[in-house]
Amino acid sequence: MKKPLTLAALAAATLLDSGCATRTTATGGKETNLLGGAVVMASESFQPVTPATVNTNTTTLVGKNGPSGRKVSLLWGLLTFNDY
Repeated sequence: MKKPLTLAALAAATLLDSGCATRTTATGGKETNLLGGAVVMASESFQPVTPATVNTNTTTLVGKNGPSGRKVSLLWGLLTFNDY
């Protein structure tokens, strides 16, 4: 009983300790990584989405004010939501 609890505590500490990072992209936008890259948010991205992702273009859902260039990737790029 003690070993699974210790492993769960170690996994939670590793996940919380992974931190976040923000950088400026070549196009002048910002890219923020959370939880070791599990969540990536980018502004003014306009970069092509990799073929190994499930892509959702939110422009077709909420097509107001033109494309913003925002992109959110979840689970290390498995799911990608973009507005461009």
